[in-house]
Amino acid sequence: MVAKILTIKSQHLRRPAARVARLLMRKRLAIADSLLDKLDDPEAVHEFRVAVRRARSIEKAYRPYLIDAVTPKLRRRLKDVVDATGAARDTEVQLERLHQRCADPRPHQRPGFDWLEQRLQHRLAAEYEALRATLADRFRLVHKPLHARLKARYADPGHSFAEVTAGMLLEMAGEFSLRCAHLERDFDEGPLHAARISGKRLRYLLEPLTGVFPQAEESVTSLKVLQDLLGEIRDLQVFGRELAEASEEAGAARMRKLIEMSLTLPFDSPGLAKARQQDERAGLMSLARELQTRQGDLIEHLRARLRDGAAEDLVAGVRSLARDCARAGMPEDDAEPQTARGEAH
Repeated sequence: MVAKILTIKSQHLRRPAARVARLLMRKRLAIADSLLDKLDDPEAVHEFRVAVRRARSIEKAYRPYLIDAVTPKLRRRLKDVVDATGAARDTEVQLERLHQRCADPRPHQRPGFDWLEQRLQHRLAAEYEALRATLADRFRLVHKPLHARLKARYADPGHSFAEVTAGMLLEMAGEFSLRCAHLERDFDEGPLHAARISGKRLRYLLEPLTGVFPQAEESVTSLKVLQDLLGEIRDLQVFGRELAEASEEAGAARMRKLIEMSLTLPFDSPGLAKARQQDERAGLMSLARELQTRQGDLIEHLRARLRDGAAEDLVAGVRSLARDCARAGMPEDDAEPQTARGEAH
């Protein structure tokens, strides 16, 4: 499911940065609030997660201009809400990948696939039960006071939204460029994660501008291609750690079962012989090999895109957009008027 993108109007560009940031954050939180009665639906949970995550990204980006509205306590509570939805998302991704692989397993792989599927299903059920039990109340605890503070009137001195955003675009584009340059030397998990987060922050900053600047939408599209690659690599790394933990648990459980059966059944018992043949670890090992192969292919694809200048072209486009954005924040006598392509909704 593609999350709705909130865009600003052209007249917002010259308004105070704090005022527009409060508006964007308030609208994001309103989307999340509208989904609280639908959290039994995984798609609604996904939309909720994205809305709150983007609200928090706005707060982080414009924090110097939101000090009066967002207190440290509210900031921590909002972070807790975002963190609470992360585990279920990882489990969903792992189950989806497992189901794709389970379409036609070999006989010796089936015990491992079935065991892992059951493990992940039980975990996901527990995670959703916890979300349904606590998430709505936790969100309301932060949303009610935060909404009131975001809607309050403030003096709002300082630079325009366009000027402030232009500066942040330059800063974040520079950071993303450095992160991608690091990937040319090091594709370990740490640098990959840092590049993914940097790209996500840049995209969330660009998205509200897509209704005013056509080139912003082009940058978002290009950025999402790189983010999808980085995101899938990250998911594979998380799943790999899950498989390592699962193999230890499966081995211990299998040995315990064999010992218990050996204590109660004859050595030549058909049931004991069948249990010896059913080893979940074979399926888990085959999954691990496939994850490694897929991860290697994705890294090579990402490396090729970076060699071809995908990051440099993207950053150049963002820097050009930042200049246009800065000009749009000047007084009308000093800047050409911008034509709006879309409105905030």
